[in-house]
Amino acid sequence: MAKPVFEERENETVFAKKVSADSWKTPQQIVGRQVSGKIYFTDQRIVFLALGLIGTASVSWEIEMKNIQSVEACMTPPCFPFGIFITMKDGDKYKIGIRKRSKYIEWIAQHIS
Repeated sequence: MAKPVFEERENETVFAKKVSADSWKTPQQIVGRQVSGKIYFTDQRIVFLALGLIGTASVSWEIEMKNIQSVEACMTPPCFPFGIFITMKDGDKYKIGIRKRSKYIEWIAQHIS
């Protein structure tokens, strides 16, 4: 399987791209663990692409903005104030760690319906 890459959709506005981030929780993870990568925020979706050479496709993910129910600040292990906790309308949960999180939380909150 090829390493995933970000491809901008037609009529998609990118807010931030190639921002360093860590994914701490996804619905596919039974136990939360740190996966480093780059994150992309657009008016349509959030895309996390894991860094590394092997197995990055299995820990990379993409969520649609229209499917987000809520977004809030949280802590990342062991006790850092970098976390963004996203709850989807179907109950799935994502946790990412990113510096300057407040601007991303505000931006996500403005783009969810």
